[in-house]
Amino acid sequence: MKKTTKKPIEAYVSLLLLAVMTVIMFAEVIARYIFNSSISWSSELVRYLFIWFIFISASYAVVEKAHIRIESIPMIIPTKIRPYTNLIGKFIWASLSIFVAYIGLQYSLTVWNSTSPALQWSMGLMYLGIPIGYFLMTLRLIKQLIVEIRSLKSSNL
Repeated sequence: MKKTTKKPIEAYVSLLLLAVMTVIMFAEVIARYIFNSSISWSSELVRYLFIWFIFISASYAVVEKAHIRIESIPMIIPTKIRPYTNLIGKFIWASLSIFVAYIGLQYSLTVWNSTSPALQWSMGLMYLGIPIGYFLMTLRLIKQLIVEIRSLKSSNL
C-alpha cells in the first residue's frame, strides 16, 4: 500500500498564486512586445498576489521546517537542555507571529477604504495576506509545540 503525505492547504494556495502571477506576467510580456500595448493592471495585481504568496508560503515553510535557523547556538548547549531551548524559541516565534498578525490586521482595517490605483480594489484586502499568513504560521507553530511537548513528556517517563 502506498503511503501518501497530505500537503497543507498553504502548499496549494502558494502554488496557485505563483501560477497566476506567472500567467499574468507572461501575458503582459506578450502584450507589450508583440502587440505594443500594456495591460494596465497587471503589475499591480502581481505585486499584491506576491504579498499574499510570501506570507502564505511562510506558513508552509513552518510546516516543512524550512525557515532559516542558527545552528551553531544549539550545538554549544548541553544535549539535555536543547529540546527545551527549541520549545522556548518556538514559543517566542509564535508570540511574535501573533503580534504581527494583530498589527497586520489593524493595518488592513486602517487602509480598508483606500483603493488601489489601477484595480480600484480595497487596499485592506490586498494587505490581508499578512495577518492571514501570520495567523496560519501561529497555528502551525502551536501544533509543532504541542507535538514537541508530548514527545518530551513521553521521553521523560
